[in-house]
Amino acid sequence: MKKSTKMPRTGFAEWVDKSPPPQRPPLPLTHITKGVVAHDIIKSGAVDPTECSVFEIPLAYFFYGRPAYKYHAGTSVKLEASCPFCFIFDGSLLAFANAIYPFDTGAFVARMYNHVLDEDFNVEDFTLGSDPERPEKLISAAYLSRSDYVSGNRRDVKVDSAKPYELEARSYLELITSPGRNEPDDRIGTIEAQFTGPVSLKDSLLAVVVPHTHWGIVDKSPMLEDLDKNGIEILPYEFVPGRSSEYYHTMLEAVVRKYCFDNGFLV
Repeated sequence: MKKSTKMPRTGFAEWVDKSPPPQRPPLPLTHITKGVVAHDIIKSGAVDPTECSVFEIPLAYFFYGRPAYKYHAGTSVKLEASCPFCFIFDGSLLAFANAIYPFDTGAFVARMYNHVLDEDFNVEDFTLGSDPERPEKLISAAYLSRSDYVSGNRRDVKVDSAKPYELEARSYLELITSPGRNEPDDRIGTIEAQFTGPVSLKDSLLAVVVPHTHWGIVDKSPMLEDLDKNGIEILPYEFVPGRSSEYYHTMLEAVVRKYCFDNGFLV
């Protein structure tokens, strides 16, 4: 996607900046992929950027506080190689993000948001820049609480918290309260962070969510044992072969929410 040559619209960021600076540590960042790629990440020690068809540069994608990206592996998942894995990183990494957006940019460019957003909007109209404080400002502006954001509860979002003439903000609030048929999941309301360089696991990885067959009572993955020895928390979810990828993602989401609650992020 080539950037628009038109004058950039800054109304959305200006609306977000009306909220006060955050007085709490940031939420963790999440990166979701399938098992075979997760093994590559652990072995290499970093999440490397890959070529992005949307922005036409290599990027590594993360989500703020929620594991919103859904890897679809067909009608059912039979092997751990196709199971979703989730890497949970320290939220301080957000200070090194190249760009931050309030939603999944790929879905925006695929016109999945056109049931609400005017076709003359550009994805850059909704950028949060690279300011690491803006995700928390956006949560304060749009949601009643951090817990509502992390759980994906958009029922109490008030569209009229933005004035009718605050076009981008009003459209965003309408979007997250009115998901369309083509975008039923919560990527419309989950903050995306983009990195142009490798994101190292060292000193920033907090936990990894994995199928329980990788972290059983008797048999454990040697590579996960190495992470565990270095203080990385291993969080298993139950894997029963043959369920849909959406089923496993729901279980993974529950594990991440519990992690955020247990570690004081939602207090």
